[in-house]
Amino acid sequence: MALYWDWEDKIGEVEAVNHGETYKYSLYQGNAFLIVLYEYKQDEKDMYSMHGFFVDEAHAKRCLGINKNADGDNYNIYDTAYEKWTKVRINKKKYKYAKKLVDMLVKAFDDINIEIYTE
Repeated sequence: MALYWDWEDKIGEVEAVNHGETYKYSLYQGNAFLIVLYEYKQDEKDMYSMHGFFVDEAHAKRCLGINKNADGDNYNIYDTAYEKWTKVRINKKKYKYAKKLVDMLVKAFDDINIEIYTE
């Protein structure tokens, strides 16, 4: 199944430190629990690349290290030496899984800024 989302329905942002540089990623819901895109401009064109996604709650918990993955390990792929999520902003009104995601983020990270807003 292909991922899809509506560009008008951005539900938040993530700030992450990747090799010492700070990046901002856009969050969308679409047909998945969460879709994380890197949006940028190239030659005056809007571009994006898929940074990651959570298919459903169970997949999110495995990726965030809350539950064990298929290898029997439980580590957070977004809290590593390579990349660390430092701030997550979520539009509570647009994102139907806001409470579930916040609960997961609190369990998965020892040091993260979580901002909830309504727009």
